[in-house]
Amino acid sequence: MDSSKQVLIVDDSKLTRMIISKIISVQYSDWKIVEAVDSSSALIESENTQFDFITLDYNMPGASGYEVYPQLRQLQPDADIAIFTANIQSSVRKKFEDLGAKFYSKPINQDVLINFFAEEAH
Repeated sequence: MDSSKQVLIVDDSKLTRMIISKIISVQYSDWKIVEAVDSSSALIESENTQFDFITLDYNMPGASGYEVYPQLRQLQPDADIAIFTANIQSSVRKKFEDLGAKFYSKPINQDVLINFFAEEAH
């Protein structure tokens, strides 16, 4: 059984946050889930808690996922951060890959999300 993990879900879409939360709570019932509606909220949460996993949207009001990624990486050096976005242009993907980020396209796919957690948990 997996030990308890902390997950930060950063997405301005309430529906996306609900989908990710539901998948996590069904698969990993003992994991703690924190939600942030934008980059500013994500940074505030990241100052107070160390997360094991962060799911990050690209297109959000205010700072984009790309703009906030380096700050999150600095605050959360041990967290595994994955970008989940509907913006699947190769230029966007390349920008994130150049930062060392894992990149997944929306809509959220349960198997992809579980694989991200499983790959990084080992």
